[in-house]
Amino acid sequence: MIKKVHIATSRDIGEKCIKYAKEHMPEGYELCKDMQDSDVLICVMYDTILKEEFINKRRCYNFHAGLLPEYRGVGIFSWAILNGETETGITLHELDAGLDTGPIISCKKFPITTTSTAHALYQEGMDALFVLFKQYFRKIVVGNYQSKRAEKKPNSLYTRKMLEEMRDITRLIRALDFPGKEGLYYYNENGDRTIIKHD
Repeated sequence: MIKKVHIATSRDIGEKCIKYAKEHMPEGYELCKDMQDSDVLICVMYDTILKEEFINKRRCYNFHAGLLPEYRGVGIFSWAILNGETETGITLHELDAGLDTGPIISCKKFPITTTSTAHALYQEGMDALFVLFKQYFRKIVVGNYQSKRAEKKPNSLYTRKMLEEMRDITRLIRALDFPGKEGLYYYNENGDRTIIKHD
């Protein structure tokens, strides 16, 4: 009996993975268009949280943009920069009822430099994701891999709301606005310091 595989995605990288999957599908498996029909579900930058009942009926996997278990949730490349990390990456893990808490199969790391932006890390991350996908696609489809339950880390979940709140720097500007004192500044890619003037 042919088993069905569905790749759920919300990004261009997912379409690239689907094309690869069509050309490298293990014998006895085929892609399906409806995730409800799947025996194996692979999430590639998919933006919908799946219900526990759905997950429990099939093998489910996720390619997460960030290193687990330290960075769960969304906007991870931004948070890695804000937290002063020197590396980030893509994690392949099994899906369970929690948010990015399933057993880890593998990860691919890459450095964060002093000039890295969230967008640059995202682009590098999508390249790393595709490398990891090609390395593990056939293995996870047939179930030929090892995984390790990750130790849960406190304060490791980052949300869209948290990222939106970080965008508002009104209080930070007011707090550092004092006559005769330097205000907010940032360093550009050339290492030059630029002062943010408060009107």
